[in-house]
Amino acid sequence: MKQSIKKAHLALIKNTVLASSLVGLLFAQSINAHERFMVPSHTVLSGDKTQYATIISSISNDIFHPDRPLGDNGKGVDAGDLKPLFAMLQSRVILPDGKIDNSVDWQAYQRMSIADVPLQQSGTYRVSLIQQDVAMTTFKKADGAPWRLFGKDITLPEGATDVVRRTTASSVETFISVNKPTLTAVNPTGKGLELVGQTHPNDLFAGETARFQLLFNGKPVSKGTHVKAIKAGTRHRNNRNEQVLTLNDKGEFTFTPQSSGFYFLAAESAVEVEQPADVDVKHFSLYLTLEVFPE
Repeated sequence: MKQSIKKAHLALIKNTVLASSLVGLLFAQSINAHERFMVPSHTVLSGDKTQYATIISSISNDIFHPDRPLGDNGKGVDAGDLKPLFAMLQSRVILPDGKIDNSVDWQAYQRMSIADVPLQQSGTYRVSLIQQDVAMTTFKKADGAPWRLFGKDITLPEGATDVVRRTTASSVETFISVNKPTLTAVNPTGKGLELVGQTHPNDLFAGETARFQLLFNGKPVSKGTHVKAIKAGTRHRNNRNEQVLTLNDKGEFTFTPQSSGFYFLAAESAVEVEQPADVDVKHFSLYLTLEVFPE
């Protein structure tokens, strides 16, 4: 009975999880202040004709209730202070055959951005909004207060201490499968922070253990990094109910969702740069939406 349920769901899927080292998570929160996510109308579809998934993206701490838009093609609302971010965001879809589609348009509305993603091939698609490196310097003011300034050419205030030159980059992602899940789009690109592992991201069921691995630039994330898992709907409960998981020495972790629904994954990795260089530490964050189906 269970196997027949699984087969029926292999053409339909969605989930979400959140990962971060404790230090990395605090740093990411101090930089971005809010989480970023995208939520697809469908994570699994079936059919012989071209299918579409409509996706919303947003900057919000309420998982998955939108608050501010994330991404725009120039035809949406005036994004104000978000314009510099939108200008650097790159829309990317890795197709089931491994080719890259950069043509998906995101249009901003007051509290969310929306895009239609055409799905013409059978297999798994990896949909991403990518922010390349942004320069930032963190330091303490003369009075000891922590502070940060963005940009390469900055002027530090007099008496600044604990100066660290950083870059921060991120990727907001989700996976969608049509007719059957495949691995080409799930395989690591070797760039940034990526989720791989034994479990396909479109094959998650309540009560079953998923086995994942986090890679940074193609290499396992360090042992002891903590992973946070948050289920959707934080606005409607008093506690965010975050699960804290830990990576092993291969960058692997397990996740056993107790109920079906969407989950949010946010992972942060920090790598010290060999000196001399124009940056001391490189940071990368991954925000991933997945769907867990009933058992």
